[in-house]
Amino acid sequence: MTVRELIAQISASAWRSELEKTSFKYHIIACWASVIFDPIFAITDYINIPQSWEHLLVIRLGVSVAILLILLLREPYHLPSYLVVSVPFLLISLQNAYTFGLISNENLLGHNLNYMALLIGASMFVLWEWYYSVIIVVLSSIATALFVYYNPAIDINEFFVQGGLLLGVVAIFMIVLIRARYNLTVKEIKARLALQASNEEIQAQAEEIQIINDNLELIVQERTRELEKKNEALEEYAFINAHKLRSPVASILGLMNLMNKTNLDDEASIIAQHMVKSTEKLDEVITTMTLALEKGDRHVK
Repeated sequence: MTVRELIAQISASAWRSELEKTSFKYHIIACWASVIFDPIFAITDYINIPQSWEHLLVIRLGVSVAILLILLLREPYHLPSYLVVSVPFLLISLQNAYTFGLISNENLLGHNLNYMALLIGASMFVLWEWYYSVIIVVLSSIATALFVYYNPAIDINEFFVQGGLLLGVVAIFMIVLIRARYNLTVKEIKARLALQASNEEIQAQAEEIQIINDNLELIVQERTRELEKKNEALEEYAFINAHKLRSPVASILGLMNLMNKTNLDDEASIIAQHMVKSTEKLDEVITTMTLALEKGDRHVK
């Protein structure tokens, strides 16, 4: 069976389970990083938009609490890690979009760079299907467009010049990069599972061969014992045929020779000659049987 065929046999449930094990650590790290660092970024709000930093701090703390809550609910409700990590990604994206409604043209570049940092971080930690990335990017883009449009302190042209266009490019790059990492990870997992299945198959075949060898050895031993028994029987029969059976025949032949040397009438002489011939034939048969048994005995050995 080829490698391609082995990989094709890997079930979706098997590789998805392994994918969850592989991505779990990265997704949980991303969630905890969001819980810790999102409120800390209130420092940049204090510097860039001092008039609204307290308001944004409350939002950041609310986002952290929501992320912490989803982390606590993950185990009781058996939530997959990619669903858990989607919560901080979406909430922080919407938070960044909301911030566009509070800043002016002077703060656009800095805020766009902060937004890009979120997208770049997601591309490094997140592993999920491409449509999750698309959904979050579309929702965030709509929210961003609304807050930028309804903020009179922001000029649309300035928004694109001061990093808005680059922000869109980074969002597309993030989707492509997550998708590429996801595909590579899935291929690696399938190849690993296929190799594991191949090793298990080889091990099973080795055990089957060992069982066959063990059985073959038993069969050979049993066959050897049967041949030894037959050999002993042939040896015993050959001995009986060569000695115990042939001995009286030889005695009869000797007696018949003695009778031929005595004076017998014609009728008795004819009978004696017939008896000698019959006994000689019987001796020939016994000799032939003895030779055949001895030959068979040699073949058995």
